Amino acid sequence: MSNFFWESNRWFGGALCCRYLVVRFGKLRIPMLENGTAKASEWHWALGFFADGRSKVIGAWQDDCAETPGRIAMDLHERGIERIRAVLADDPVVDAMASLRPKAGRSSATALVESGAFGPRMQRAIRWTDAAGRHLQDRVGRVAKCQAPFADQVTAADFIAQAFQRADRDLLHDRWNRKRLAPFGQDAFVASLAGAAGSPCRSGS
Repeated sequence: MSNFFWESNRWFGGALCCRYLVVRFGKLRIPMLENGTAKASEWHWALGFFADGRSKVIGAWQDDCAETPGRIAMDLHERGIERIRAVLADDPVVDAMASLRPKAGRSSATALVESGAFGPRMQRAIRWTDAAGRHLQDRVGRVAKCQAPFADQVTAADFIAQAFQRADRDLLHDRWNRKRLAPFGQDAFVASLAGAAGSPCRSGS
């Protein structure tokens, strides 16, 4: 397995595909130095899922002001996204995504599954977004807690990019080996099926 990692400006700044089935947002608390004092800085991140079941981490943004949701939406718009069937995030991010072209649907993963527009394979793929999102959140969150405070936004973003690239490869590995028990595969997937039925329309990660 390659140990080469893209820097954050290339990993989180490249062109994106025009359409995603689901984009799930999460939040991380990253230790950073502010005026010589260690503080936890909140970062948003997003995982995009395609109609064929593939997934890709598509961005990470430091939450530094009330305009952050709009900045996130504009970044994804400028990088090429044209349509998202469902945005799963906190209300401010959902509202910001809906205010711009591309068209971003407000449906939950459960609503997509129950819409009747997808067959059993796609329904399983949509529900699996819960398990995949939790895996990324938990894995990168655990690694972040062990880090010394980062001196600035650039070094913090590079750490996040490398952590997500490692997790991204695990998601791909799990997708191709779904019959084999994986840390966030079958067990988490079965749990997500039970939880999906009661998830709210606008669920945060």
